[in-house]
Amino acid sequence: MVDQSTEPHVKLALGLRAVPGAYAVLVGAGASVSAGMLSAWGVQCDLIRQIASAEGAEIPDGDDGPYDWYVERFKLEPAYDTLLADLSGTTSGRQVLLRSYFEPDETEREQGLKQPADAHRALARLVADGYIRVIITLNFDHLVEDALREAGLRPTIIRRPSDLTGMIPLHAQRQGVVIHLHGDYLDPDSMRNTPEELKEYEQEVDKLLDQVFDEYGLIIAGWSAKYDPALVNALKRCPTRRFDTYWADPYTLSAPATELLEQRQGTYVPTDADRFLTHTADAVTALAERNRANPQNIATAIATAKRELRSDGPAINLHDTLRREAARLADHPLGTATADIPRPELDAEHERRLTEWEAESEMLAALAAVTTYWGNDTTDRYWFADVERLATITWDSGAGQPALNDLRRAPATLLLHSAGTAAVGAERWPLAARLLTGPRAQDVMRRVELPAAALLGPETVLGLRTASARVHGYLKPIFTGQVVANESAFTEAWERFEYLRLLVQEDAGNYLATPHLLVSGMRGDYRPLASGWLDRELASGDQHPLLRAGFLGGDLERITTAQKTVDSRISGWVDQVDGPGRMILRSGPFYPDELS
Repeated sequence: MVDQSTEPHVKLALGLRAVPGAYAVLVGAGASVSAGMLSAWGVQCDLIRQIASAEGAEIPDGDDGPYDWYVERFKLEPAYDTLLADLSGTTSGRQVLLRSYFEPDETEREQGLKQPADAHRALARLVADGYIRVIITLNFDHLVEDALREAGLRPTIIRRPSDLTGMIPLHAQRQGVVIHLHGDYLDPDSMRNTPEELKEYEQEVDKLLDQVFDEYGLIIAGWSAKYDPALVNALKRCPTRRFDTYWADPYTLSAPATELLEQRQGTYVPTDADRFLTHTADAVTALAERNRANPQNIATAIATAKRELRSDGPAINLHDTLRREAARLADHPLGTATADIPRPELDAEHERRLTEWEAESEMLAALAAVTTYWGNDTTDRYWFADVERLATITWDSGAGQPALNDLRRAPATLLLHSAGTAAVGAERWPLAARLLTGPRAQDVMRRVELPAAALLGPETVLGLRTASARVHGYLKPIFTGQVVANESAFTEAWERFEYLRLLVQEDAGNYLATPHLLVSGMRGDYRPLASGWLDRELASGDQHPLLRAGFLGGDLERITTAQKTVDSRISGWVDQVDGPGRMILRSGPFYPDELS
């Protein structure tokens, strides 16, 4: 039954937001219809028609006509390998024949056919944002993975049972896993479509389906459940319902589908895959934006702060707001929430907490940026001590997971990068140096006290490979047009501060992670643009304000040593992620973390 009180896509969006990664998607032929793809049955019937035409035979009318003719003519069920062999005697000929059904020619490409449709792109958005990780497709086409790659993702592709061996666990598939349950057109031997082929699956496939149907909620679109007894049986034998099930179909559900939906106590959604998945992705985005501080409130707070900073008297309201926000974050429940989380739920809980920290920290990050950029030594005191305060947290080695414990420093990382980027953007070098070397924090693993900047790297604290890019994207709307003139000015300030922070981190002997820094050069000699900038800044020797303010002890040789190591490591990362023997086919600077 459809819940009339709340739209299904809104209910689903709330579920995805509450537990990211807890839902799997199952798409059938209906999800590819709008892209101009034939169903697996349709392709098989067309191949049979070609065989019949070659023999000068007439095909009976009806959807099952080609199938019935083939069985009567050859006394066996049609299968892709035999059909293709009948139509072409060479491997290349069979591949060309099959590709014609799934790859667009020039005319089809101009018409937008056989390319990802709205449903596939909506799925890609949900995967990119961490809400979906597992997609099971019954289609031979590549529309799902093409959409994921368009979104900059590199999904794991499972085409046959043997691919499951050694597969990364489902909960760790951060860039998505696409499971071609019925095979892939580029691997004709893997394709299954006949009743006999769909009667049962291999043992390892059943094991995977049992896990998915037991542990995940389900989003089903474009599948009738009429012709897949093995898949129907896999759903039937799952007794648990940890999360909801949504079944989208513009037509009345078949009897088998209705029975399955009732068993899972799911929700029927009378619409097609394009509409349902797009509406769901839009709703998730809207909820995410709503959970962040109201942009209008942030803009108002920034405008008020600027006005106070321009006035002759003390910025009392700004001071009080900064003190209140910092105190609220220091006492936030997430700062002490270190309970053990079951491993299958850990990634979802980590993303939930990170998203909440981002939302809760936005006002402090925005006001610190404005106060740093437009302020002075007096207003620096409004927020400066909070970097160390928020970076200083209690540690209990026996409680919680390390990733969630590290995440408690997220407000400190966001504050450090916001204030640091603003300080560099305003060329307040003494403040930038103090910020990078003054606040201290405890390195729990080494049991030593270090500059907080060496411990507050995005990947170290946020626990994501793409953390540096995420913090950059988080700060960009705060800075652009409100603190600095444009995006280019923000990017320049971000890169210079983050590079200086990496030097502090290297000098302290801490592990370096892939940064979000523009790099240029040639193989074996890539270099951050910020490194060249620093060379120019320090060309005057020990007279630069950074050195006079005590950055890395004011020791030019110490800075140069750290600089060479950081540059070498970044160059090595770029070479490694690009892969041996490959050339980088792009001109100008680029970000190394985009390749990793």
